[in-house]
Amino acid sequence: MASAAAEQENAFRRIWQTFRAVHMVTDGRHDTGDWRGHDGVYAICVARVPGTVLQPELGNLRTALAGYSFVRLHPDPFLHISLQELGFVCDRPSRQDEISPTRLDEFVSMAADAVADQAAFDVSLGGVNSFLDATFLDVHDGGRCAPIHSRLFELAAIPRAPDFPFIPHATVAHYTGEAPSLHLAD
Repeated sequence: MASAAAEQENAFRRIWQTFRAVHMVTDGRHDTGDWRGHDGVYAICVARVPGTVLQPELGNLRTALAGYSFVRLHPDPFLHISLQELGFVCDRPSRQDEISPTRLDEFVSMAADAVADQAAFDVSLGGVNSFLDATFLDVHDGGRCAPIHSRLFELAAIPRAPDFPFIPHATVAHYTGEAPSLHLAD
């Protein structure tokens, strides 16, 4: 796990260095017209993060970000660490971002068995970091989330490769359009 933790820390540094080198942030909202117009709930495996345990620092961060017109803050109930996305639950999946209720039930049953023997572990959050489309908190977990993600990805049997490698993080805000990034990186 030590090398996984070191790789994760290096990834957080690379993400921040990349962010500091770009000149514009991009729209990171996922609640597009297509998203809102889709029938069914969206299934995702997450570890919930209680916002109350991050106070007062989370409140201070939100106050700092609230001054930017292109930032949409997420409320406490949204705080989570994504472990595996599954898709919109619908009766007749026809897209890669859809899953049937039957397949979801199968996944839940297999996932419960697959992670049941996972020992509890501590997670700490911070510092503040940024993708091109979202502000997030680094997750320091000793590399423990990555194997859970890998196992859930295997069980999900998603017929596509993800756009980016897995890096555990807790998103606190999305950017709502293109805007200069230089003053955010200070």
